Parts: sequence; C-alpha cells; structure tokens
Amino acid sequence: MTSSPRLAALALVVLAAVAPACATTGAATPANASPSDEAERRYQRAMDMYRDESWPEATEAFRAIQRANATSRLATLAELRLADLEFKQDRFTEALAAFRAWLRYHPGHAEAPYARFMIARCHIEQMPEDWFLTPPSWERDLSSAHDAETALARFVRDNGTSEHVAEARRHLRRVRQVLARHEVYVANFYSSRDHYNAAASRLLGVLANFDDSGLESLALLRLGEVYLRMNRAPEARGAFTHLVDAYPRAGEVAAAQEHLRRLGPGSSVPVRPETAVGAPPDESGAPEDVEPATRRPEAPPPQR
Repeated sequence: MTSSPRLAALALVVLAAVAPACATTGAATPANASPSDEAERRYQRAMDMYRDESWPEATEAFRAIQRANATSRLATLAELRLADLEFKQDRFTEALAAFRAWLRYHPGHAEAPYARFMIARCHIEQMPEDWFLTPPSWERDLSSAHDAETALARFVRDNGTSEHVAEARRHLRRVRQVLARHEVYVANFYSSRDHYNAAASRLLGVLANFDDSGLESLALLRLGEVYLRMNRAPEARGAFTHLVDAYPRAGEVAAAQEHLRRLGPGSSVPVRPETAVGAPPDESGAPEDVEPATRRPEAPPPQR
C-alpha cells in the first residue's frame, strides 16, 4: 500500500518541526561539528561535574580530555582542574605536587598566577589549625608556615593585579602572626632562663622579618624589657620610644611609657632590626616557588 501525496507532505512537516528541538537538547553531537567543538563540549561537561562536586566523575572526565587532547589548550586546563580536584578533596600534599608540576611546564600561562596562589593555599592548609589560636611550642614543625609565608609574599610581590591578591594579603598577615608569635614565645623562653642575647636576637628578628604581623608593638615592649635586664638603658629607651612613636594606639604603649618614666631622661639607641642574628636572607631574587623553601633550622632551647 502506497502513501498518498497529502500524507507524505504531512510527514515532512512533522519532521521539520521536530528536528530543531532535537538539536537543542545536546543529546547528540551535530554531524558537522568539528573535533575542537566536541572537545570544548566535553570540557564544559567536566566542569559541570566539578561544580556539582561530583569529584570521581569530574576526575575521570578531565583525565579523558587529557588523553584525547594531549597537546591542546583544553588538556592544559584539564590538568590544572585535576590539581584543583585534589585540593577540593583535602588531599593537600597531592594538590601541592600537582600545582607545582603544572606550573613547572606552564610558567607563562594566563592561569599561572592562580596556580601560584593555590601553592600558597596548600601550604596554609597543611598548617595545624590551632596555630592560629595558641603559641606553637618548641616541638612544632614550622616548615609549612615558612613555606606559606614565602609563597604568599612572592605572590603578592609579583601578582599585584590578580583577583586573589587581597585574599593573599589576608593569609600573609595571619601566617606572619603565627611565625611572629612563635618567635616572641621563644624569646620569652630564652629570657626566662637569662639568655638575654638570644632573646633580643629573636625579638629583633620579628621586627626585621615579619612586618605587618600585628605583633611589632609586643616585640618592641619585650625587647625593651630584655635590654633593661641586660642593664642596657639606652637600647631599652630606644625600644620603648620606638613603640610609643610608631604604634601610638597599641595596647603596649602604657607599659612602654611607664618604663620610660622610670628610666628618666638619657641617651637613646635606635632599634636596628637588621642586627638580628640568623635572620633569613633576602629572597627577593629567589626562583619560582616550585620546591619547598630553604630556611634556617630551629635551634633547640639552651641548656642552663
């Protein structure tokens, strides 16, 4: 039995109406799509999984993009997203290695500043949480804090226009507070055991190496008090005067003014933070932070 001309025409109208709707669903790849268009669609599907926090599925999707487009722009981005996935799943050691590896091969990429910022974030996440709450003890491993400080300082210095620089500055201040608090803690330990030169060196180190930590006024007060115990009145007067002049709103000002009143008038020696023994070298010309930072080892407490 053959179809009538009218029935055939109706079928063509129905097909014409259905075809555009099918094309917009994304269920199938258009016959004339280029390989690059298909790769872009696969990358966007992987990003959808990433945003939905479907970590295993997103990981496999990005790895598939790498295998299929090994030398393409999308493969490079997929590799970076795989590092992000490690970070999102709290695998910070693996994420750190992945970001470093990506940056080593793509140092000039537009996403390189982001990778550098994430390297710093990995260091921060490896710091024990209670470091922001209590002074670290002698037994603390400060390596992650030092690495975070180095990476953040470099990022802020070299990426001033990045969208992440404000956040990096906030992290840098917090990390420097951790390191400065530790140095003050160590200085107090030395001072309590009459090792005043060592205590003064640590406090000068806070002023020299951890600016913007928020603990400069405390370090100056402790430094002046150490000098008093050493019978070095001019140096003590210089520390207290510096505190009052440079940090007039600090909580330590009242104690510094009382010390100055008791000392009375006399000669004053300005504070020279660069005289700190064992201060870390200037790293402004150091290479890219793709390996752990080099730092001076922590000395054990002196024995009486």
